[in-house]
Amino acid sequence: MSKTFWRVIQGIIAVTILVFIGLQVADNWADVTAAPIAWKLRWEFIAASLMVTWVMYAFLIWGWREVLHGWNEWIRAIDAARIWTISSLGKYIPFKVWSIAGMAVMAERTGVSGTAATGSAIIMQLIALATGAIVSLMLTGTTVLDYLLRPYLGEWGSMLAFAGAAVALLCAGALTLPSITRRIGLLIGKPESVRPVDPGALAAALFVNFLAWAGYGLAFQLLVLGTIPGLELSWSTATGAFATSYIIGYLILVVPAGIGVREAALVFLLKGPLGLGPAVALAAASRITLTVNEIGAAVPFLFKRSTSRDDE
Repeated sequence: MSKTFWRVIQGIIAVTILVFIGLQVADNWADVTAAPIAWKLRWEFIAASLMVTWVMYAFLIWGWREVLHGWNEWIRAIDAARIWTISSLGKYIPFKVWSIAGMAVMAERTGVSGTAATGSAIIMQLIALATGAIVSLMLTGTTVLDYLLRPYLGEWGSMLAFAGAAVALLCAGALTLPSITRRIGLLIGKPESVRPVDPGALAAALFVNFLAWAGYGLAFQLLVLGTIPGLELSWSTATGAFATSYIIGYLILVVPAGIGVREAALVFLLKGPLGLGPAVALAAASRITLTVNEIGAAVPFLFKRSTSRDDE
């Protein structure tokens, strides 16, 4: 099917999610406005939330370097950090391919081969999605699927979530197989760009991605303490909701950075434990800090001259 068809489908999904949540908020607007939102900015917790997120970025950058090293491609840590943080801003452009394309182009300028640069960028995105799906399904999916599917499957929603997590883990492990990675390359029109991942490098990438999702959940908790300290949000709920909403926003490629879609999903997941009003407020605060995180991480590198192989 054509790319235009899939873009239309994604647009329809995005609009459906936004309309669904919008109608819920409209129907319960009295609850939203009546909910006491006790804003109390505590900058030490907000700063801690930012710092935890940036540390997670550092781990992910290390995981990306490990994938490249498994292919005998080498890149300096400072260059990897610059490429990772700046290319991540490409998600604010519709279709999100600019993030991967930017990473590939900048990595190639530092001496990494073009195929390895493109392939490693794709591999890291796939691992992030696989691990995020596992975290989402294990921490949030059991509750959500039980709620949504109980009329049809009884208590089998939890089993479906566990099965989905197992499939996601198997898909991540399949990235070590040449037949799978070649098919991924063919799918994007570059059959030689996605190479099998070294098992050791894959283990490292899986570890840092799971660690990053756990850290993002902690950062989300710290954000609550720094903005609406009266709310009680457990780490498992924070982590599962963050991972689920982030992935949903990412997969809707036509929406830059998942803006709106991610927040709608976050409201849906948090309105149960927190109430609709606080969930809406926290979703807005989360979007602001997420943007500050990504821009703040990139700013130190925006004015730093890169080292290309032509300079050496």
